[in-house]
Amino acid sequence: MLLNKYLPVWVEALNLAWPVILNHIFTTLMRTTDMLLMGYFGPAAVTAVGLGDVWERVVLRIGLGLGAGSISLISQEAGIKERTGEQGSDEILTQIIITGIIIGLPFIFIGLFFSANLIEILGAAPEVVRLGAQYLLIILAAAPFRILTLISARALQGTGDTSTPMMVDIISNVINITLSVGLSLGLGFFPELGVIGIGWGTFWAKLIAGVLYIIIFILPGGNLSLEKPSRHWNLTVAKQLLLISLPRSLQGGYQSLITFPFNSLVLTFGTEAAAAYHIARRIQQQIIAPLHRAYGTVTTIMAGKKLGEGKPAESKKITLAMLWLTALTIGLLSLIVIYFAPDLVAFFTDDPVTKDFARQFLRVLGLGAPILTLYSVISGLLTGAGDTRTPFYGLVFSQTLFKLGMSYILSIFILGNLWGVYIGLLLDYLMRMSWVGKRFLSNRWSADADKLISARHEIN
Repeated sequence: MLLNKYLPVWVEALNLAWPVILNHIFTTLMRTTDMLLMGYFGPAAVTAVGLGDVWERVVLRIGLGLGAGSISLISQEAGIKERTGEQGSDEILTQIIITGIIIGLPFIFIGLFFSANLIEILGAAPEVVRLGAQYLLIILAAAPFRILTLISARALQGTGDTSTPMMVDIISNVINITLSVGLSLGLGFFPELGVIGIGWGTFWAKLIAGVLYIIIFILPGGNLSLEKPSRHWNLTVAKQLLLISLPRSLQGGYQSLITFPFNSLVLTFGTEAAAAYHIARRIQQQIIAPLHRAYGTVTTIMAGKKLGEGKPAESKKITLAMLWLTALTIGLLSLIVIYFAPDLVAFFTDDPVTKDFARQFLRVLGLGAPILTLYSVISGLLTGAGDTRTPFYGLVFSQTLFKLGMSYILSIFILGNLWGVYIGLLLDYLMRMSWVGKRFLSNRWSADADKLISARHEIN
């Protein structure tokens, strides 16, 4: 019964999802390679890269916020084109890319003058500060290109083209891995730069990816093209971009902000505990996150298009199908990760204390992965409808109360160990999923989409 009802949706979803999954696998493989390399240099290097990535995630979240506006509006336009023949995707793309580049430029200045301060305020040891500052300086210099690539990938995905972003990102990540390994270890003709080599690998990879996307948008015959900026932008489009992108960027920004005290909390249990947390997250990002992210993205693409076609019931059916697919696939994958946690951790470190902490963290993250993916799928539908506020409010409430507050109280004042952090993480996942689930059941997201679409096309 379940198979007959949802199989066509699953087939279409997986056809869209496999390039996204492969894309994320290569992206996370690049980050996993960085973590493996840092494991070679010791716990201080692992922590330095992990803390540098805490700040780099601010850039990531801004790019993902703009990407959310891009994929939401462009997927709706794809459905509108099917229904009426009208579309405004190129104008949307141009406005987002210009905005993204402008937002990315100040991060270069921040990296030049404040890298050491940004690592130091997280409570790191002097050696970690030194290594982390060198890494962060180069990473932040790549911010405009990082944001550009995120926007461009989401824009193309919104049209249903998930293959082109996959190819660009595979090229970028192969370059990143090659340069990171070569420059950090001094292989072949590369100089041995250590942590700095990993940063330079990332910088050049993001620069090349950004240039490739601009070329794709300039060449004729593609799904999307850059328009020459007009003196007067479409204010309705700009308003909707802000409406969708700002909550997602704020969500990501808050998520990054809450990560700072959370990392400091974990650091109170030692550098080994901090290194273990970053190792466990990297394994979870490599094995489970590609499916987790792809399911949310595919839900946005498919549901957003159906909303543009004026078929909200089909959008709801797609979301239900993706929720079942999550339970079946992510549930099984999580059990595998939990069972093989000790073996997976052993690839990253041979320090016994770090291994023990990492095994525990990985099992907690594995247990929470299906719950987090359910949240991602429902958030994907809401994003397709233009509602990024509900996931934002849910995340702020949940991460403040549970990930940080409950973790701190339990681990410091009640239990006196990391089990308080483990409990706080799981409660955070449950609350976030429940929050967006309530909105999904209300069906108010359909009216949200209708308002956005009507406002854009009343003026065309």
